Amino acid sequence: MVKFSIITCTYNAAMVLGRTMKSVAEQVYPYYEHIIMDGCSSDRTMSVAQEYAEKDERVIVHSEKDNGLYDAMNKALNLVTGDYVVFLNAGDKLFNDTTLEDIAEKLKYGNKPSVIYGYTDIVDNAGIFLHPRRLQPPRNLTWQSFKWGMLVCHQAFYARADLAKMTPYDTAYKYSADVDWCIRVMKAGEADGAKTLNTNLTLCDYLDGGMTTANQWKSLKERFRVMVKHYGIGTTLLTHTWFCLKALGRALNRNIRKIKNKKHKKTNNKK
Repeated sequence: MVKFSIITCTYNAAMVLGRTMKSVAEQVYPYYEHIIMDGCSSDRTMSVAQEYAEKDERVIVHSEKDNGLYDAMNKALNLVTGDYVVFLNAGDKLFNDTTLEDIAEKLKYGNKPSVIYGYTDIVDNAGIFLHPRRLQPPRNLTWQSFKWGMLVCHQAFYARADLAKMTPYDTAYKYSADVDWCIRVMKAGEADGAKTLNTNLTLCDYLDGGMTTANQWKSLKERFRVMVKHYGIGTTLLTHTWFCLKALGRALNRNIRKIKNKKHKKTNNKK
């Protein structure tokens, strides 16, 4: 049976870690390990993690100093013993209690895709559904797909463990190493003759916000460098011009709706 390695890297995440660990602990599919890689938190993060580890030997907890999130992710990759690995941030959740079982069912015919992927829902701090993730995965994902943006959320991207371990995160990036890593994993899979697998399922609830959102401008500049590295300056400029035009179009539509709403309210007030 296929075994999944779920990695959660933490630092002072006691307020949100419990719901992540609960969503993993509730999986009906038994073949997984949940690796908690903590960066020496000063809050109750370790207490929350240890509470689950004491009840379930599949929960593996480590706490040591690191040089940032992506360094912690690399440390966790070294501990992986499963067939597929996914990074689930503290605060994020597996979509439901059959998520791993549903993915495993897609693999029952013995194929070993390089990457298994699906859809993502965005939730608020209370875990309440807000909306589906704006960027949607294509029917057939390749490393070339990401020139149009990160079409698959990191938390819905299950990489074959052997490819993931031979392709560590580039810690020279502070905000967008996940984009670079996903592209390189898919390149390695293509070189190995493996295809990706679209589950056509929603695989995770993603907590709105996070490190990249908090540092959005720096992240965008770094992501541009990642795109140039993989797709060249010409293609990257063309795709980013398209992104800007779409963003302007969305902003224009929002303004038009606001103006229409104001006019509608004025008309109703006169009545």
